[in-house]
Amino acid sequence: MSDDARISEAARSLSVTPQHLRMLEWAGRIPPARRDFNGRLYSAFDIALLRSLGVGVRPRRLKRPEEVLGE
Repeated sequence: MSDDARISEAARSLSVTPQHLRMLEWAGRIPPARRDFNGRLYSAFDIALLRSLGVGVRPRRLKRPEEVLGE
């Protein structure tokens, strides 16, 4: 059993819609989610990273992953 969340659970914890996460990923604004045969999977780290990028808090602009991770 895995502790990974499906896109609907991740979106709910970020207070956004699953479609919003899909569109951000498609536009290259967030890193792509891992996938299994049923769809996108998000770990607790992935959700924390998305939150630190600004997903769900309505910032002026989302941060780049490199800005958050210090790369």
